[in-house]
Amino acid sequence: MNEKRRTLLKAMGGTTALAGLAGCISTGGDGGDGSDGSDGSDGGDSSDGSDSSDSGSTGSSRLWVDLSDAEDEALTGYIDQYESDTGNTINKEAPGGDLDQQLETAIPAGDGPDSWIWAHDWVGRFAVREDPPFLYDASDDVDVSLDSYTQAAREAAQFNGSLYGLPFASETVALFYNEDMVDEPPETMEEMVSIMEEYHDPENGEYGLSYPVTDPYFTSGFIQAYGGDIFDEGNLEVGVDSDACKNGMDALETLSDYVPADPGYESQIVAFADGLAPFAINGPWELGNLNEEIENLGVTTLPTVDGNHPRSYSGIQLFYFSSMLADADQSTVDAATGLAEWYTTNEDVVQTNAEEQGYIPVLADVVENDDLSSEVKAFAEQVNHGVPIPTHPDMDSVWTPVTDALERVFNDEQDSDAALDQAASEIREAL
Repeated sequence: MNEKRRTLLKAMGGTTALAGLAGCISTGGDGGDGSDGSDGSDGGDSSDGSDSSDSGSTGSSRLWVDLSDAEDEALTGYIDQYESDTGNTINKEAPGGDLDQQLETAIPAGDGPDSWIWAHDWVGRFAVREDPPFLYDASDDVDVSLDSYTQAAREAAQFNGSLYGLPFASETVALFYNEDMVDEPPETMEEMVSIMEEYHDPENGEYGLSYPVTDPYFTSGFIQAYGGDIFDEGNLEVGVDSDACKNGMDALETLSDYVPADPGYESQIVAFADGLAPFAINGPWELGNLNEEIENLGVTTLPTVDGNHPRSYSGIQLFYFSSMLADADQSTVDAATGLAEWYTTNEDVVQTNAEEQGYIPVLADVVENDDLSSEVKAFAEQVNHGVPIPTHPDMDSVWTPVTDALERVFNDEQDSDAALDQAASEIREAL
């Protein structure tokens, strides 16, 4: 698993050098969000995934990805198939560092990719960039109908009426468990604590839980379990210091007592993968990797807290269309948008990704069938309990203060109420 891809703070922090994978997406609190489902296209439905080029000429485009090994291998195979079918060439590249940092450098220099893959949370931030622009409105270039996708997915790809990408999966965190250690998955926090107590023995390298507890994306569900919002996008209000969020922090602190001493992503996931913890809280991107490590792997929704379902952040994965396309040859535009169209509307691709990568489908025809695995259904159910990552640019100012607060609490440097108060103050000063 590539830590950079999912440690959202590395991709969304206040300096944009720090940044985190969603439900009823609201794409921008300050204007139109495309919620009427209009796609800005000519209405044609190319759900067969055919190339959108009218001229028949072939082109090439650059795609930047930062994926887990299993995801990257699968995507390579799909790109090979797309290239064979269309004659187009897709140069898939790793960015060589944190994706947003590389974009911040490459796009102003005119050396950015034509498209990249990331969750929807960057749409608002990049859509308002003008000098230089970072995104390309492909409303007049794509041939698929956005009605092919779920409402949340099509809204996630749009901002102020422009189409900046195409969606292919939703994601959030859920509870993984080792069925050889856990007879019945816990439905409540109390049940989970009872099982964690049985296995937690840090002196012998054994733990109750694998969980990156200082990452707001991963911990958002419990912080927001009592109805509080870390950031209320609708009202553009900071809520991390609300009584509801402070109550949620109490639940999070309970879980933090059972994780390895290093809260970093890799240290946490290794404990579960090596059979040293009965539980892990992580996302569907780890499903392929963990299935190779854990013989009997289960997935369920996050346990309830005082009867409340944790409201975890969720995201919509997109093929973003880069501003590099604005001055590109039409063949390059067709290659980039054509891959996105083909990949996101090909039912075989979507179904296989659901089975093998744990991707939660957003293609309406697949969402409505009964062939999804129990693991994917569990993630989909948690998405329904959760809330979308806010896309408003003000959210950039939220991640770093909340991360710092979580780190102080985890390291016993500050009381949780005071830490959240400080985070909220820092966020308000930055807005």
